[in-house]
Amino acid sequence: MNSYKDGSGRLNLLWLAVLLLASFACKKHDDRPEKAVALTITEFYPNSGKAGTLVTIEGEGFSARLEGNTVLFGSVPGEVVAVDTAALIVRAPKDGQTGMVTVNNGSQDREAGTYTYQTLSISRIDPANGPRGSHIRIYGAGFSSINEPAKVMINGKAATVANANDTLLVAEVPEEAGSGPVEVNVDGMSTRGQHFIFQAIRGIKPLSGGAGTKVRIRGEGFASAAAGNLVNFNGKRAVVLEATDTSLLAQAPEGVETGPLAVTINGQYITGPEFTMVPPPQIAEVSPLSGPAGVEMIIKGHHFSSVPDENHVFINNKEVAITAATSEELKLILPGGTGDGKIKVMVNDQQVEGPLFKDQNLGIIAISPDNGQDGLRITITGSGFDLNPAANQVTFNGSPAQVLEATATSLKVQAPAGVTTGAVQVTVAGQVAVAPREFRRTGMETIASGISNVYSMTVDATGTIYAMSDHSVVKISPQGAVTILAGDAAESGHQNGAGTEARFNFSNASSIVMDNQHNLYVSERVNNVIRKISPSGTVTDFVSLSQPGKMVMTAGNVIVAESAGNATRISPQGAVTRLLPSRNNLLGVFWITHAVDENGGIYFLDQFYQYDNQNIGYANPASGAVTLYFWAGGGPFGSVDGIGAQASFTGINGMVADGNGNLLVADATYNNTRLIRGVRIADRKVTTWFNFPRGSHDGPLYEAKVDNITSLTVAPGGDIYFYDQFGSPAGAVRKIFLR
Repeated sequence: MNSYKDGSGRLNLLWLAVLLLASFACKKHDDRPEKAVALTITEFYPNSGKAGTLVTIEGEGFSARLEGNTVLFGSVPGEVVAVDTAALIVRAPKDGQTGMVTVNNGSQDREAGTYTYQTLSISRIDPANGPRGSHIRIYGAGFSSINEPAKVMINGKAATVANANDTLLVAEVPEEAGSGPVEVNVDGMSTRGQHFIFQAIRGIKPLSGGAGTKVRIRGEGFASAAAGNLVNFNGKRAVVLEATDTSLLAQAPEGVETGPLAVTINGQYITGPEFTMVPPPQIAEVSPLSGPAGVEMIIKGHHFSSVPDENHVFINNKEVAITAATSEELKLILPGGTGDGKIKVMVNDQQVEGPLFKDQNLGIIAISPDNGQDGLRITITGSGFDLNPAANQVTFNGSPAQVLEATATSLKVQAPAGVTTGAVQVTVAGQVAVAPREFRRTGMETIASGISNVYSMTVDATGTIYAMSDHSVVKISPQGAVTILAGDAAESGHQNGAGTEARFNFSNASSIVMDNQHNLYVSERVNNVIRKISPSGTVTDFVSLSQPGKMVMTAGNVIVAESAGNATRISPQGAVTRLLPSRNNLLGVFWITHAVDENGGIYFLDQFYQYDNQNIGYANPASGAVTLYFWAGGGPFGSVDGIGAQASFTGINGMVADGNGNLLVADATYNNTRLIRGVRIADRKVTTWFNFPRGSHDGPLYEAKVDNITSLTVAPGGDIYFYDQFGSPAGAVRKIFLR
């Protein structure tokens, strides 16, 4: 692009005049041969003025020599003062006549349009581009009138004049003005200036992505050269890869964040739609991991696009067409012939590599059920199985399983004795297929019973449980042996000391948490204190507070609810920081349960706000200020799965974060079932993980029964523990093992 053009690719009259007048004196007698180009006129402006007005004529095919061009105003020649390949500038002659302006390059004639001799004239527009609502300055002469104010039209659409004098008008670009000439009308006279380039962003695709995502920007008025367009993603500069006047291709920069996309051209700023930053895609499961042509493959994960053409799936570096897409699932039909190789998913230029795929006849689509214990009958669906049951070799984590029935697409097998968590594998005629997910040895067992009034529990990595029982803290081994670590179940008080010498005064508002050094902290509402218990059982006062209630541990700090409704943070050294108070004392009421995630986010039961339809709120971990009520729950009555406030809970009895991005919630329904619900913290999606009939029964999860779930806690390995007070046996500490 020549330097005398503005960012939109349009000729800038002042630059052109200065450069051409300064440089073309040396071209006046240029005798170099000219390349023959057909003379074409695309635009001239202004189309009116007095003698001496400089008129710009744009096009091509002009003679490179000043004297090689003749411009007639009617029949009178004007003075050509500058020329270039794309334009020439001519001074309107003193004795010219209103009429046609004709250009001759020495061999060809072309008409530019009618020039009117009058006092009204436009000399230039600044800027000559912009979006709706922007202001442009129109410079010229004859704009004043005692009869009526000057009127401005942009591409035939009326523009509001914000300021006016005889030589300057300031006009506002109207809605959807489009690109076209600027006209001024005064006292029956009309003059047309140069073209105004209207700028607008009509849309962007995709609307989400991350660093490196290529975004197509549709609109109008862009600069035809990439360098003339400045594209920003929420204030961060992007690289423009392609440019036309209606389309730009820009690459999202490193560190891109959610916010508006904007384009600046020749200093004029246009705001477009919001671009949402999303992490790269994640693959959670692929089914099947092997199979023939025609079998449907389902890829489950996160951060896919619900717009199918924004996702790309490759098997062994060969792209396979996607048939359906959601944010968590992609579907495609195996084409066959891909060969063995990695599965890759690219979403808006962000890529993730998944597991190995085998291009073969044998494949496993699913196993059902995918968890249980010895002797469980399991159905394996897939392709390429042998009709003879004995010809199919099936193993569970390396242990052979008995094949009971077989078809080409289904096997009925029995889980082997002592089955453990691991891969399910089928071998037929030398081909090996692996199931999309592991079979997990799961179930429920009672660790200990006869423990009365457990108000809170915590568990360490070995599976050792510490529980507040009546006025004592008991230690329960993984095998179920119960010993008193500190206190006396029958005698309350406030006394420090070793083991059973200590006295506590626990209530249903009390709570127990553990730090990384295995020190325990217990809250006593009645004694207005939090006590510290060493691993050996020595009890000391840790910090005095006003009626401390439920606690959570995060990054070595204790977060506790006080009676005044404050969320209070206590450092490992006992320094107290009172965070912002919550509304309605929500964190202070004695029956409130709350949890903290791996990032320190605080979650609490917002029971007072909508008692009949409970919901979970979220509080900022730094300040304790509630940033979102109805973080999850508050939807229709009952226990309904959904996203955020669309979901609902019936009776929340406890919450705990599992350390893997989920919040587990104990939810009791009115139809004699006990639920454990999972809330995925990243998107607040609520799903029912377990639905137990009311009763008391250990064994496989599909047979287990539960009377009540309180004091919910999660071991570092992921197993879930809870207290079942009224089951049989009563006072039971029970465990859901998931591997």
